[in-house]
Amino acid sequence: MGATVKTYALKFEAEPPQDLPALTDTFYAHFDGLVAESFGRLLIAVYADGHENGVMAAKHTAGELDKHLGIKVIRTDRDLVDASEIARRIGRSRENVRQLIHGERHRGAPFPTPAGAPHGKRIWEWPVVNEWLRTQVPGAGDPEYGLSRDEMTIVDSWILRWRSVPLEQHVTMEFRDIVAPGQVFRTSCGSSPEVAQAWVKSWHTTGQPTSRVPLGTASDS
Repeated sequence: MGATVKTYALKFEAEPPQDLPALTDTFYAHFDGLVAESFGRLLIAVYADGHENGVMAAKHTAGELDKHLGIKVIRTDRDLVDASEIARRIGRSRENVRQLIHGERHRGAPFPTPAGAPHGKRIWEWPVVNEWLRTQVPGAGDPEYGLSRDEMTIVDSWILRWRSVPLEQHVTMEFRDIVAPGQVFRTSCGSSPEVAQAWVKSWHTTGQPTSRVPLGTASDS
């Protein structure tokens, strides 16, 4: 039996375009998701499947947004929620959510620690809460998967590097990141850079990383 295909709900902040209506039309022609403005920020939510993990899905999606919309993805959006917003999203009362937070309605894993507490009001990243709900209160949250805190940090670092260093340097670093855990780079290439150079050249198409197929049918195989 094959592995279950996960659908990821990925949210990004991007630089606002000059023509938002035109960008919105192009977005819905290529993606399944939502474009919205919030307090001067352009937020983009995309549903993506066919990827091995959330980091790969987010990298692929960021490249697709750049390719089709020509926008600059700045970072992942943490989608911060308080207890009231959690209650609204899962269709339960605030008291019920309070009990979940304090461990009064289950004996499983404790509720996630908050991402912060401005003025004493606790807030969480929705993907983190949603993943907890998936295992502790099945059926209460969204069916799609999000990025964990560690995955959001990894993707944000990748986006910063993607936008801050020359393409060839970025791709070379990406290659090393992929093969470093098994030390394949050192054992395969030895003192010769041919393999790394071939990897870099494979990215030299439009000046930015591009993806292979339209989002929603992507496969990393």
